[in-house]
Amino acid sequence: MKQFLQMHSDTVFAFLMTGFTFVFGGWDKAFVAFCMFLVLDILTGMIKGASAGEFSSRRMRKGFKTKAGYLIVIIIATTLDRLMPESMPVLRTLCLWFYIFVEGTSVLENLAQMGVPIPKVIVERLAVIKGKSGDEAELDSNGHFKNDSPKK
Repeated sequence: MKQFLQMHSDTVFAFLMTGFTFVFGGWDKAFVAFCMFLVLDILTGMIKGASAGEFSSRRMRKGFKTKAGYLIVIIIATTLDRLMPESMPVLRTLCLWFYIFVEGTSVLENLAQMGVPIPKVIVERLAVIKGKSGDEAELDSNGHFKNDSPKK
């Protein structure tokens, strides 16, 4: 197996990246921004925790689970978009904008809590993104999604 991977590493890499691209719907600007913010949130969270003496592997594991959940939601949105006749990535794009807002806000909060001054225009730009992507869905006391639309 090791010899096979050494001989065909380029092919294996291309195969994996093709699958990754298919599952996540491509490497457009929104997905790249989401990935950057995801990594920056992890890094700034670790730096903030370490510098404050509050680094917690439990908190980090919880964060990784949440980020894995983001990726699963993006896969679901991408799959649902493929079912639509318009073949436009509407749900995927909205999910990416929503998670860019969530992760971007978290990065800025981490930096601000470390004493880094944040330009107001960046916070305002993130608020515009949130307005385009909608609000977070809420759960009722039974763990089911609340439906705000009127029932017929």
